This record gives sequence, C-alpha cells and structure tokens, in this order.
Amino acid sequence: MSVKSKLINKATTIVENSNDAKELALASAIVKNVNEAESLIDESIYYNGQPGEIGFGVCALRDYEMKPGYTKADGHENPLSANYGKVYDITGSHMFAIRVHYFKIENNKIYFSDSYKPGYVLPRMFIDGGEVASYVLVDAFGCGNVNGVFASVPGIDPCSTHVDHNPISNLKNSPANTFGGLYKAVKTRSDEHALLTDFAWSHLYLMAKAHGEASTTTMQCAYIDVLPKMPKGNLNNALSDVNDPSVTFTPSGYSNCALTGSGVPFAKTTHNGQDCGIADLNGNMWEVASGFIRTDLDGFLILKESVSIADIVDDSTGANGAYNVALYDPVDLSDIVNSNAAWTYLGNGANQVFAMNTDRNSNDYKRTALGIPKATGVSGSGTTEFGNDGLYRYLRNEMAARRGGAWGYSSDAGLGCVALNNTRTISNNNVGGRAYVVVK
Repeated sequence: MSVKSKLINKATTIVENSNDAKELALASAIVKNVNEAESLIDESIYYNGQPGEIGFGVCALRDYEMKPGYTKADGHENPLSANYGKVYDITGSHMFAIRVHYFKIENNKIYFSDSYKPGYVLPRMFIDGGEVASYVLVDAFGCGNVNGVFASVPGIDPCSTHVDHNPISNLKNSPANTFGGLYKAVKTRSDEHALLTDFAWSHLYLMAKAHGEASTTTMQCAYIDVLPKMPKGNLNNALSDVNDPSVTFTPSGYSNCALTGSGVPFAKTTHNGQDCGIADLNGNMWEVASGFIRTDLDGFLILKESVSIADIVDDSTGANGAYNVALYDPVDLSDIVNSNAAWTYLGNGANQVFAMNTDRNSNDYKRTALGIPKATGVSGSGTTEFGNDGLYRYLRNEMAARRGGAWGYSSDAGLGCVALNNTRTISNNNVGGRAYVVVK
C-alpha cells in the first residue's frame, strides 16, 4: 500500500467513525493535502533524499529504468515498506537501488545532494567505464550458495573462501577457494554482476554516518539509540553486537557465524537504520572489496574511472584480471600506510578524518573514495563519532582489501573497517563477498 493510500484510508476511518467537527475537518485536510502533494511524493521517491529522512540511502526506480529480467519487490515505491527501493535480479537475489548523487565533507560532517552543487563531488561508486551511472544495485545481504549461484537472499549460510565453511568452490562455475576466487563467484549471477567495490563500501559508510547523526528518532534510524550511531552487527563471537546486546542473530551452524539478514531488530543492522536497508555490513563475514589492490612493484592502486568493473572476470594478471595493474591508477597512502603497523582507528579529536577534494584526479579524492583516512585523522582508539572503526595497515604484494569484519572481531569490525594485510591467494572460513550492478 502506498503512502498516499495509507493516509486516505486514515481519513476515511475518521469520516466513518466520528461526528466531531474538528476530526472531520482534519480528514478533509488530509485528503486535500495528500492529493496536492501526490506529484511531489511520486517524484521524491526516485531520489535518495537527505540524511535523517525516511527512505534515505535507497530509491525507487521508474518502470523504464528497470533492467530486463529484473523485477520490483512489492512495496518498491513505498518509503514505509521494507521493500522500498528493492529489486530482484534475474536470479532472484535481493538488491537495493541507490541513485547517483553528490557529496561533500566539511569538518567531519557529510552532506549530500541529489543534484550537483558547487563544492560537492560525485562519489567514485557511480563512475564506471568512463561514464556516470544512473544508479547502482547493491546486494541486500551477504551471499550464499543457492543452487550453485552466489545469491543474496536472507536466511542462508554465507559462502566463505575455505573448504570448511560453505566454500565458493561448490558454486556452478567452480571458483578457487581464495579471496581472488570471489571475482569469479559473482559471475554465477550474470556477466553484469561485479564484486562490490571498496569505493562503494566507503560511500555506504559515509551515508550511514551522516544518517545516524541527522536522525532524531529510531523510526528514522534504528541504530542511533546505542552508541556508536552506526549499523550494528554479529561481531562479539556470541551472535550479538558488542555495543548493543539487544541485537541478536540466528546461528548458521558454523562456529558463531549467522544466517544472512538474520539480525533482530533487523533495522539496526542496515546502512540506513531502516528495514529498507543494506544489511550484514558490520561483522559476521569479512567481505573482499574490488577496485583497490597493491603490488610491491607498483604500490597502492585504484581502478581507473575508464574501466568497467563488470569487465573484470577473475583475479588474474590477464587483460580482464583484477591484478592487471594497467587497469589502475596509483594512489599515494605512504603518510599512513608505510610499514606493517597493525591497527589504527578512525577519529582523532576534532581533526578531519577524510580528505575532501572536488578534483577526481587528486590523491585526496582517491584515498577518501577508498575509505583511507588522513594521517592526522586516526588514533590509538579512534572516536565514537566514527564508530571506532579500524584500518589494518600493511604492505602486502597482490593485496586483497577486506571490509566489515567478522563474527569474532569485536572492536576491529565495522562498516568503515578496512584491512590491507591479506593476499588474493588466501583462504579463510570467515571471508566472503557480495555483488553489485552499475546501471548507466
């Protein structure tokens, strides 16, 4: 049922059950104002909106924007629905739409605009193959094995990159049980599906931070009642959140890993603190993120804007391999990642954590796109404002970036957490991934 229908039904109930003049006048006003606002309501659902608003962080799609074979979930156009902005891809996997938009950072505050404004810049997650996307689709949950497909559906055991725990090698295209094997695993969905990029992870983090700070009620954002104002997750090695024990998860049957999308209250586990949000981003399973690599010869690298992430088919050094360094631009992180120095944490007093630059060729823009803070923006324990999320600094050849943390990582897990210490050939029972689709 649409927002308009709910309001009209409310007005009808008043008319049918009341003789009070004030209540009847209220019912009349509801009908009048809802009808006048209909065009505005209908248009606003096709944009991400502002932090603090119901439905922020996802959007509805117009019928003509839908990809062939994809379908809208029931309630797709209703901001009050758990399915607002949700679509099912050609395999039935659950994905949420996020419209292209702009952002800026000032004094650790993140601002968003649905259209370009001076001082704002396009997030890197919307730039692909030399074009600007109309929107992207991001998996709603971590992925498991459904009939050989790396599927994003609730209530299943997530796949890992190790033979002991629901290995990705059992998928229909038999990827290797390594972090690099996840590039191939997502292709069980379609050639258009890609492993979620590090810059998409980083922007989801900025969105969550801004939304938590702007929201004043738990209806707007469920996770704000317990600090930090960030999505909660399965990360205390006991199927619960370390900061908010009221958030619990259903065991998958393997160690203290949880079933996908099983957090209760569910809204506390999503990027926007609402039921219409992207879940499983904090804890449960580390997820390998694409678009960000390192080699000893070339240093840290970010995927070129001219490259389409969907064209990367595996983790090789071949023409369409994720470790073909010709597909990347250098990014200088030497002021913060210059040795194997273990963990450091986001937040250092009032210092600005992430650099802001509207020049997409600048090093500042690239490092913020990757979720790498300024050298002066970290400290030994971080700050609650930034979730005390960590950066594991390491100089690793053929690095595979990991995001989010796992079920037993406690303070080292979080939506903003980045780990740089593993290679593409590693296998682990608590590392998986998810897909996204760029739509131009």
